[in-house]
Amino acid sequence: MNFKDDSNLRAIVDSAPIGICILDADTFVAEMLNEKFLEIAGKPREAILGKWYWESFAEARIYFEEAMRGVVTSGEAFYADEVELMLVRHGKEEYIFVTFVYAPVNTEDGKVSKLAVWVLENTNQVREREKIAAQKLAAEKERDRLYDFFNQAPAGICVLNGEEFIYELVNPIYQSLLNGRELLGRPMFDAIPELKGTELEGVLNDVYRTGKVAEFKEMLIPIAEFEGGPLQDRYFTFTYIPRFDTADVVDGVFVFAYEMTEILQSKFKSEQASDNLEQIINMLPASVVVIRGYDLIVEMINNSNLDYWKKTKAEVIGKPFLEILPDLADQPFASQLRHVMATGEIIDVKESPVLFTMADGSVRETFVDYTYQPLSDLDGNRTGVLVMSFEITDRVLSHRLQEKYAKELAEANAQLHVVNDELARSESRFKYLIKEAPVAIGVLQGSEQLVESANTKLLEVWGKTTAILGLPLHKALPELEGQPFLSILDEVYTSGVPFTANEIRALLEHNGELKELFFNVVYQPVANSSGSTADILVVAVDVSEQVRNRRQVEHAEHTLRLALEAASVGTWYIHSETRELIASDRMKELFGFYPEDEMTLPLAFEGIPDEFRETVKEAMEIAITKGENYDVSHKVIGFRDKKVRWVRALGNLRLDLSGEFSAFTGVVMDITDQMEDELRKNDFIGMVSHELKTPLTSLNGHLQFLQRKASKGSITTASSFEQPLKQVRQMTEMIAAFLNVSRLESGKIHIEKTSFDMTELIREIEVEHLVYSTSHKIVLSLCDKVIVNADKPKIAQVINNLVSNAVKYSPNGTKIDVTCVVRNGKVKVGILDQGMGIREQDLPRLFERYYRVENHNNNVSGFGIGLYLSAEIIERHQGKIWAESEFGNGSAFYFELPL
Repeated sequence: MNFKDDSNLRAIVDSAPIGICILDADTFVAEMLNEKFLEIAGKPREAILGKWYWESFAEARIYFEEAMRGVVTSGEAFYADEVELMLVRHGKEEYIFVTFVYAPVNTEDGKVSKLAVWVLENTNQVREREKIAAQKLAAEKERDRLYDFFNQAPAGICVLNGEEFIYELVNPIYQSLLNGRELLGRPMFDAIPELKGTELEGVLNDVYRTGKVAEFKEMLIPIAEFEGGPLQDRYFTFTYIPRFDTADVVDGVFVFAYEMTEILQSKFKSEQASDNLEQIINMLPASVVVIRGYDLIVEMINNSNLDYWKKTKAEVIGKPFLEILPDLADQPFASQLRHVMATGEIIDVKESPVLFTMADGSVRETFVDYTYQPLSDLDGNRTGVLVMSFEITDRVLSHRLQEKYAKELAEANAQLHVVNDELARSESRFKYLIKEAPVAIGVLQGSEQLVESANTKLLEVWGKTTAILGLPLHKALPELEGQPFLSILDEVYTSGVPFTANEIRALLEHNGELKELFFNVVYQPVANSSGSTADILVVAVDVSEQVRNRRQVEHAEHTLRLALEAASVGTWYIHSETRELIASDRMKELFGFYPEDEMTLPLAFEGIPDEFRETVKEAMEIAITKGENYDVSHKVIGFRDKKVRWVRALGNLRLDLSGEFSAFTGVVMDITDQMEDELRKNDFIGMVSHELKTPLTSLNGHLQFLQRKASKGSITTASSFEQPLKQVRQMTEMIAAFLNVSRLESGKIHIEKTSFDMTELIREIEVEHLVYSTSHKIVLSLCDKVIVNADKPKIAQVINNLVSNAVKYSPNGTKIDVTCVVRNGKVKVGILDQGMGIREQDLPRLFERYYRVENHNNNVSGFGIGLYLSAEIIERHQGKIWAESEFGNGSAFYFELPL
């Protein structure tokens, strides 16, 4: 730019919206500046105006001195990148971000007479960018951790992104629900067109629009097993949870899906089996009733028994036995029923009188043969009694008439014959019902266990045909050899005691292959007229599918527990009304309890320090009463070990499966290491502030001393400047190191490889160290020319750092050996000193960030970042760096690079 007089230039400077300082091109003395420049510099006008520019702004000299001289020489402006500077503003040290432009001011003949410095401060903008970037990175990391957890979860989980519900994540279990379908990256209703237009589509849109959770249980969805295939009725339980972005706006939906098809089909089959059983007992000629519990509640009854009691089904089901028939209270039946449940003993009574009081007050006398058989639950606990009875009133009365009226004997015998014929027909009908019953039923005859009869269902589960009838069981089913059934049947036949078992395992041959099946079985001995066991009635219910379904559920629960244990995550369950706490062993461990200890909510709060306790209680109460998410980090003091830990707890409110109350559940994680890292970072910042002040203070003192000497004309040699220059170098190296760490952590350090001679680089570094330091002798033992492809400045930084450390930690006058060898396609560089050495326990941690070996030499300073940066640079070259040392005998640092 050209100006004929300074008045125009001054007008531009004073009115400019950014900082401007005009320097003399020859001396760099400030001749003119505006208020904006003073504001950025943070210094009074008299501290800059008329002074040498670098006297006031020594901090920027290392960055821009060469550029400014280039502007004067070339006459062309220089536009600098944004840079971070530490300035002393208003008496305090501050880090700011600025952008400089250096422009020449020409005279009329084109000569550069002045230099204009334009400066714009961007500190606030940079801080805001860094804050946004950090928030974005944290959100991405949290999402990645969550998605890793989803992929390992034992439930079907997917993440739908945006209004089109595009599959962003699909875990293996969710994918297995839709085998053969390509899901990732596709909109949900394109990948599963069967769902378009269904209730699910509307609900999913509502969740995205309102941000509210939606759940479906055991929902019937006709869906093809593979894309384009035939529709099948399948049952699912769904949960749709909205996903919010940082602005708390819904940007997606989490989907949790469980297929319930097999479980519900098992349930339907079980209900059908119950219905079939009720039909069977209604077909039986005997009166049958099932009574449960001490209060003798009637659970099941057939029509024959209802006719005998003169009651309807509504009058008896669910009612106590003595409430239905109060006139039997003084008779022995109630006490006998309770005795069977208490002891498991079978009661078999013949020709028992039963008296009923009729509505008109008359007494109806009846006679029955009855058997009380104990019933047990799946755990073997006796819970009820099966009552089977035959009314024999007519037979008893006939017998009495025979005794009273001998002359009517013939007629009585004829009547008895009629009754026997009826019984025979009833038995025939009973056998027919048994044959066609959906429950496996058969009869084994005698001690040889001959298969006398086997209904269709029993032959089906045995995998046999009617050809086995008449064979001993061990020949009919040879695969039973080695299984317990034959010996159990022998025991039932010998003892006359029935055998029952639930979910007993059997290996039966079907079509030439052994098949694993599970049964609920009853082996009931049948006595002959002399009371000895004649036959064994076998009743079996195939429960194989229920057992397999239960095992799958148990396996899924076990897998989830293993996943939580592998992640060292504790879990809890809190009843929303009683506040009862159920904690996992890992949670107990984090709160300092033993696994066998009882951990209550009040005891858990006692372990939380006062400064956190009320905050935690309030957050938990809000989560339980208002259903909000719970995410709290706080300290914990162990109940037994008194160990101080930091934990983070995440939880939410869920409706219990019973539907009667809500449960507050969640997980708790140990974040002690992260919190300690944060504390160490704060300590480190304090240390950095102290360390950076030390060389600045020393430099200031030396410069003041030299200034006084210069004013008196007493400086005679250039060596007087060595000490301040050394301090300047030290401070520059420290600042550069911190900048490199910052760039490394923010991903701004890039490796720019070129081909160069490693031996030539080492010789250049040797010359540089000889210029700055003569206290040690550097001895080179190098190989011939070695060409490597690497980032030359950064490899030079590594070698410089290792040589500087060797000088720093070894006595003056000792030698530093630098070696270079080639082997196995790699170049190996070594720096060996004769210093104090390194203790064995410190060697593994030398290259950690900010790690410093403790020493008693107070003159050795540093922050523990040089070796960390060196290791990062070598690692980014696919190389290797390590140290070898014996304490007291010097140290050797090596690194290798591929050729």
